[in-house]
Formats: sequence, C-alpha cells, structure tokens
Amino acid sequence: MEKILNCIEETMNDLEREIMAIVSDQSIPMTEKNRLMAPIVDRKKVLQRAQADLERIQNTTYEAKCGMQAYRMKGEP
Repeated sequence: MEKILNCIEETMNDLEREIMAIVSDQSIPMTEKNRLMAPIVDRKKVLQRAQADLERIQNTTYEAKCGMQAYRMKGEP
C-alpha cells in the first residue's frame, strides 16, 4: 500500500510542476492557461481523493462481526 501512496504523491508533484510551468509562462493568455490547467487540476483532485481514501483504509483496523480481528495483509503490522 505504501508503494501506491508514494506513486500517487509523486504523480501529484508532477502535476503541480505542470501547473506551475503553465502559470509562469507569460506568453500564454490567461484564458488559455485556464483551459490548459483544468484537466490537470481535475486529475490532481482525483488523486488527492484516492490518496485520502487509501490512507483511511490503511489506518483502519478491521474486525470480524464475531469480534475476532481480521487478518492484515502480509507484511503489515
């Protein structure tokens, strides 16, 4: 799970760099910047939501209905 979270974080950092490159390019008109950034921002929002959901799952201890703790995935504490 940690590898997935790291990959999401790296991808979000890449998207942030793309956004900043568009913002800092003075040759692009503001309306064009908005058009170029919209899909990047949408992807970043999806990744942020996925990251939050995966962290919630990772930090939750699941219990079976009979009161016994469910087995965790191999390698997790």
